[in-house]
Formats: sequence, C-alpha cells, structure tokens
Amino acid sequence: MSDYYEQPEGQSLSLKHAGRSFIAWSEVDLKAAGVPQAAIDGAKKGARLTTIKDECRKRIYAQASAETQMNMATAAAAIAGKSTSDRSADEATLLTSTKAALDWVGAMRAKVVELADDPDINFTLDASWPECPPEVVALTEQF
Repeated sequence: MSDYYEQPEGQSLSLKHAGRSFIAWSEVDLKAAGVPQAAIDGAKKGARLTTIKDECRKRIYAQASAETQMNMATAAAAIAGKSTSDRSADEATLLTSTKAALDWVGAMRAKVVELADDPDINFTLDASWPECPPEVVALTEQF
C-alpha cells in the first residue's frame, strides 16, 4: 500500500496550490497541471482523514443516535443535580455508564488520528476501532 490514502478509481481530489484551487481533479490531471506530488499526497492524506472521520461518526451514531445521546445527556443532567446520597443505585449506574460512553467516544475520536496516519490499517474493520463497553451498550438500549 502507498504512504497515502489509495484514491479509488475515478475519485477526484480537491486542493489549493500556488494560489489556484483545483476542485474535483484526477491525480493525472493535477500532475499535468504542474501540481507537485507532495501537494497531491497531502490532498490524498486529507481525503483519507475525512473518510475515516465519517466512518467514526457512523459507528458512534450506530450505537447511539443523536436522539439517544440527547436523552442520555438530559437524564444524566437531571441525576447529577441530585446530591450523591439522594441518587438511587440505578441513577448512579446511569452516571457511571454515561461517563464510560463519553470515554468511548473520546477513544473513537483519538483512533481517527491513528488510523489516518497508518495507511496499512483497514479502518472499515470492526477490529480497527475501540469496542463499545457493555455498560454503554446497556445504557444506549435504555433510550
């Protein structure tokens, strides 16, 4: 595999070079227009990063939709407003699970950078991403 995102056949690149914008150009046409390989490679790397960010977002929302996340946040905020001694065991578990969910999302986002930097990793495989903790799965199923 190359050092940069392998551009699928027919996919175009967009970049700026020497004061010019090149929107939706093929790599061959960019080279013919005098764009240096380093600029083309940078555009490929940027395209890979964007694609991996999209994959991360898709995986997070597959576990917890925007509505689920809002409901979790609302419930956690309501419980957090209570004193610790007034919280039920279920409420304490919800807060702990919400913290685990936030930690998992942070780990997912951190993984984006790692995956973008290593073109040999297949970012479409489940094994390439942090596993969603069981307490987070149980929490999201409540909402």
